[in-house]
Amino acid sequence: NKLEEAVRSYRKAIEIDPDKAELHSNLGSTLKEQGNLIGAVASFKKAIAIWPEYADAYYNLGNVIHEQGDVDGAFEQLDLALSHKPENTGWRIRQTILLPVIPASEEDIQCRRNKLGEAVKQLQEQGLSLEDPTSVGATNFYLTYHNLDNRTILQDIATLYMTACPKLAFKAEHCQSENREPKNRLRIGFLSSFFWEHTIGKLSRGMIEHFSHDQFEVIVFQFPGKRDHMTEAIEKAADKLVPLHKNLDKDWNKIAEQELDILFYPDIGMDPYTYFLSFARLAPVQVVSWGHPETIGSPNIDYFISSELIEFPGSAEQYKEQLALLSLLPTYYYRPETPELTYGRADYSLPEQGALYVCPQTLFKFHPTFDPLIGELLRRDLDGYLVLIDDGKGGCWNKLILERLGSVCPDVTGRVIFVPRMDKNKFMGLILIADAVLDVPTFSGGNSSMEAFAMGAPIVTWPGDFMRSRVTAGCYKQMGISELTASDGEEYVSLALKLAQDIDFRSRMQGEIKANSHKLFERKEVVRELEFFFVDAFKALQKV
Repeated sequence: NKLEEAVRSYRKAIEIDPDKAELHSNLGSTLKEQGNLIGAVASFKKAIAIWPEYADAYYNLGNVIHEQGDVDGAFEQLDLALSHKPENTGWRIRQTILLPVIPASEEDIQCRRNKLGEAVKQLQEQGLSLEDPTSVGATNFYLTYHNLDNRTILQDIATLYMTACPKLAFKAEHCQSENREPKNRLRIGFLSSFFWEHTIGKLSRGMIEHFSHDQFEVIVFQFPGKRDHMTEAIEKAADKLVPLHKNLDKDWNKIAEQELDILFYPDIGMDPYTYFLSFARLAPVQVVSWGHPETIGSPNIDYFISSELIEFPGSAEQYKEQLALLSLLPTYYYRPETPELTYGRADYSLPEQGALYVCPQTLFKFHPTFDPLIGELLRRDLDGYLVLIDDGKGGCWNKLILERLGSVCPDVTGRVIFVPRMDKNKFMGLILIADAVLDVPTFSGGNSSMEAFAMGAPIVTWPGDFMRSRVTAGCYKQMGISELTASDGEEYVSLALKLAQDIDFRSRMQGEIKANSHKLFERKEVVRELEFFFVDAFKALQKV
């Protein structure tokens, strides 16, 4: 993870041997890892110019172009890669599951979903063989942002993988027996690629730290890669640390050696490796939670841990897994510290006059149905500004969002402002100077909402038909506050305007949040509920 040193070394190597295509491609991969997508594209194109048959460079270029938001350009590059390596099944599947980062419209979403469903069925009929599923290099991540039920399509994709790569159905020896002896202490493993200063680390740390060591032996699996203070805190809380290799065959056996009773994935669906790892049966009880708020489709995950605060009658049908509902949000979340400095509008180069409607969400959360609400809001407040966070991709996503807004409400796009990505303190400072914080109706904030509420900042939210749109509303329910939860688009816009323009209302909402936000943080009851659930889930196996 010493990326700067790697870049310097590759550049020096290229000075020595400028016509070696592999050096340019490796530099491109490192620049991509750094987030320098423009530099990565240039490096991959240089590699291809030197070696026009370099299949891996076309593939890598396609992935970077996709990350920039150009899904059709990515498809073309993967076509070129496959023209030189037609036998690469992983690349064929990767091409099949390509979806836009920023969809152009609702029609675009539906069209591409239809094509994806048809292509998956065609691949199933072809009897593909896939030796290493990690060669696909991606998950079905962007499906989650379509505001549609993905259960069937995710199960179809999982079936494709299981058929093409039967070894994914690995089953640990201790899981073969159906007879489970009663135990006084269960062995529970926690597994994620994101046990660092990441949303998953923040959601998971408190649970791992406060699990009863009398009832459970807590085992944390370590991946090579990024480490920080959050990693150290999580590892310190474990009874045992088990390093993994990011090699499926090795890691299946490594995890199986621990003879776990329960394997808990805080997230599945963001990292390709843990997605494929989850296809195996490595513990009698295997559980996922809301780190990635979507059913998995994997055949060997038994339960999805959620909360009655963010689900509704009938939502169990959206999950392949059995839905397990806690009474509170399923996290022991440490209260974030308030910023050390006070920030003003000038610190973000924002206008000194006019209301600031801040929507601090990643841009791929913005569904096309949100665009008309933005237009209506800014038309009803002619002095207001929508403030968004820069994409960190050289402006590629910013441009796509503005183009889409321009097709729906061109009269307001001049009052959409992007501020640069920033550290945590400055981010929280931005929330504090907002006149109104906006939730994306189809995919609400999670970590960002917890941070906002820790400072008493009100958020306007409109929960929808899926758990992923209901988290902020769930936070309000846990705090006992309802006035900023809209029931339709008209109320959403009206609440945003009222929050920005009615100082007394905003002050009262801030006061209520400050008085009740403690109900969101450091709730040991959540850990106790999880413990009861895990004990009962394991006992249920003894009765089978």
